Amino acid sequence: MAFGQVRVDIDVKLPDIVFSTPPPLVVVQPGVQVVEDYDEDLYVVDDAYWVRRDGRWYRARDYRGGWVVVEERRVPVTVVKLPPGRYKRWKHAKKGNVVPASHHERGHDHGHGRGHDGDHHKGGKGKGKK
Repeated sequence: MAFGQVRVDIDVKLPDIVFSTPPPLVVVQPGVQVVEDYDEDLYVVDDAYWVRRDGRWYRARDYRGGWVVVEERRVPVTVVKLPPGRYKRWKHAKKGNVVPASHHERGHDHGHGRGHDGDHHKGGKGKGKK
């Protein structure tokens, strides 16, 4: 009886998204925030950062990185349903609704900024203001 060994290596490049300080977040819908004015859709949901690249999802528990690959079924459904690119370089005209990540991470949110983003419904195409 002969035994064989098979080895499969899959090389997945993890995101190199790292912030030295907590980035400003904008509430885009209840329970979903995005990093303001970032080059791609970078979501914060359930105290974790989420990003989609090339059809694959990644999660980091902290703004300092530590990204891991996540199966789509483990990604919050509110984020999966958002069209790619919708919140790329998203800006909010009213700075009052921008929540520093450090404020949220320390448990100080107390429901502030969890309502609908009023401007988000006015543009029609969901593009941020430049």
